Amino acid sequence: MSQRKSFLKFRRQVHQLALRLGNNPKLAFARLLQGILVFLFGALILIISDRVLANSLQQEMIALLGVIIAGIGIIMALFGYLSMSLLRLYHMINNKDH
Repeated sequence: MSQRKSFLKFRRQVHQLALRLGNNPKLAFARLLQGILVFLFGALILIISDRVLANSLQQEMIALLGVIIAGIGIIMALFGYLSMSLLRLYHMINNKDH
């Protein structure tokens, strides 16, 4: 019985999260685009450090900065994408009229 209660509590929490994240599709799409742009900026820094700068510690530090920025962009884009699709997926999984 305790497992059922914890499962129902988890399901209610997932439902609330899906509603909160999927409530504003325009904001989620804006987050997705922002994440893509941040990723492209990080990739641009990485490419410029490889092609323009001479081999040095400074080049490696700038490349590391580019990788970090690109990683942040990927996380932002992923969050935006999940926000757009989480509510839709949740309703598809829990559709009662199979």
